[in-house]
Amino acid sequence: MNMIFIFIDGFGLGAEDKNVNPLYAANAPNIHQILSGFPVYPTDACMGVPGLPQSATGQTAIFTGVNASAVLGRHLHGQPTVTLKKIIHKNNLFKELLHRGLKVTNSNVYRDHYLQNMLDSKDRRLRPSVTSVMALSAGLRFRTVADYAAGNGVYHDITGQILKDSGYDVKLLTPEEAAQRLYHVSREHDFVLFEHFMTDIIGHTTDMALAIKEIELLDAFLGELVRMVDLNEDIIIITSDHGNIEDISVKTHTFNKVPTVILGKMPEGLELKIETLTDIMPGVLKIFDVGR
Repeated sequence: MNMIFIFIDGFGLGAEDKNVNPLYAANAPNIHQILSGFPVYPTDACMGVPGLPQSATGQTAIFTGVNASAVLGRHLHGQPTVTLKKIIHKNNLFKELLHRGLKVTNSNVYRDHYLQNMLDSKDRRLRPSVTSVMALSAGLRFRTVADYAAGNGVYHDITGQILKDSGYDVKLLTPEEAAQRLYHVSREHDFVLFEHFMTDIIGHTTDMALAIKEIELLDAFLGELVRMVDLNEDIIIITSDHGNIEDISVKTHTFNKVPTVILGKMPEGLELKIETLTDIMPGVLKIFDVGR
């Protein structure tokens, strides 16, 4: 069994209103089919802590199973603090899967200068994200622009446009080509992570036209991936850390629950309970433990 874990930043379950929710204004047949045709666990991103959910604490909760917001007493945006880094280093999804003898990777490509600055402990301009800290703690290799050029990785924007805009001489990908790359990476690993952040970035702009374009890009990417994967053999999990793009009328995150969607044939006898972000990592581990 292979698992592809798709993390989509700032993607909540919003109202079926095309005036505020670009998912219903866009042409997104694949996403609608995913949300209607597979088990969707509405997942609480607030976790009992007042205030709007945020990325650093939400992602820590997803990938460690610890209610990071409760630990801090608040929701934290951006990159993890020292306290959150300690939680991630102590235990995280990558470490747990490696401990089980599984082959694990992050499919995301890092820009060379970003990676250099991120790994420089004296340079705080580009602090590592939750999953970057997770990869560092687990000893995983980071994929570089050279990997991208060789067809062995995907940039977080799917097409690689940000790489080109940053001065790298790289080929732009269609969303279908990016999905094919992710699929081929997954054939060499038991677990592969892909992270997509543009949904959150664009959600903050409140630009409906831009949001529709983003949803349609994501729809083509996910549609091709689902077409390629044999869901009788493999599993795709899609989730998020908080809502945002599903309500383009506000610049902030939302209180909406996020979807945790599981595509594929679940191991026989497995029962999952996913109610908050802290339930996602245990759920992933249970799928592997029961399915092996």
